[in-house]
Amino acid sequence: MVCIQYHLILSLLSCFSLHQAVSPLPTPIDSVCQGATWNRNGITVAGGLGLGSGLNQLYYPNGLFVDDRGIYIADTNNHRVMKWSSGASNGEVIVNGNDQVDGKPLGQLTKVVVDRDENVYVCDRDNKRVLKYRKDEKQGETILKDISCWGLALDNQGSLYVSDLEANLVMKWPDNLIVAGGNGRGNGLNQLSSPYNIFVDASRTLFIVDRGNNRIMKWLAGAQEGQLAIASKGFGNADDQLYKPMGVTVDGMGSVYVVEYINTRVVRWLDNAQAGKVIIGGPGYGSSPAQLYFPRDVAFDRDGNLYVADTNNNRIQMYTIDKSACVSGSLDRELIHIVKIFFSFSLIEMPNTY
Repeated sequence: MVCIQYHLILSLLSCFSLHQAVSPLPTPIDSVCQGATWNRNGITVAGGLGLGSGLNQLYYPNGLFVDDRGIYIADTNNHRVMKWSSGASNGEVIVNGNDQVDGKPLGQLTKVVVDRDENVYVCDRDNKRVLKYRKDEKQGETILKDISCWGLALDNQGSLYVSDLEANLVMKWPDNLIVAGGNGRGNGLNQLSSPYNIFVDASRTLFIVDRGNNRIMKWLAGAQEGQLAIASKGFGNADDQLYKPMGVTVDGMGSVYVVEYINTRVVRWLDNAQAGKVIIGGPGYGSSPAQLYFPRDVAFDRDGNLYVADTNNNRIQMYTIDKSACVSGSLDRELIHIVKIFFSFSLIEMPNTY
């Protein structure tokens, strides 16, 4: 049992189990203040040695997942999942493209996520299925089939969310419930159009790359329709525009980070902002440390460093965070937000006020 008293905001004592406080969500533990920046020169932490199938190479990586155990990569055209430990020169194959599931070899893998028990979930797009690999087992099992999956996300209860490009919806497993979209292709608030990557926060709110509509949707748990998290003003590379968004993640303060495939950049949108700010890449594409080449996914580590699947450069780039501009004046606001996150878990004891 862990108890925390927040003297700086109010006299509040909350108690919760340590296991409940630890979430599999790949978000930074501490909030990222508005003044935080990221080094524009990325560090290659996986691949970057040309396309190939060596243990130090990648071939059009589409999706990634980051936790304290390492970086997990959907190595798409190698039909495998790689795990890269911190500082390693080579990766480890944890899902082998030569293996078969239900008599079918693996196709192009677009996304991977890992739960707290180290079970691995993979979107096998070519075979229209989602696979689960239990810890230390080489043989996968099909948990969803006949689904044109692209994105995957896990919530803090261990439920899996899957985007379906063709059905224009997001499904929740193991409940097999439609939790977003499912009302045909369209641009209504209850519709999606080719949803790509997704993210779910601690309150189980979904953020969806609604690529066909060139927007990011925010879908509260149990809601019948979504909200516009980011509404692009047409297609383009202005600060208030998107162009072929592919990946999304959200920090602890509600800022949304979007990977744009055509604009080859990562843009940060503060909560309720009318325009974003380019923090990584853009304009133009290339292979220098400051450039990207058709990136497709983005993720945080617990410290707030950002990782990008730099797909056409066949590498994963890390961008270190700089919090020196974060001021103490924002502390109370951030602690209040942290309290809200704690309360989103099942608390053992409700807080008492003294």
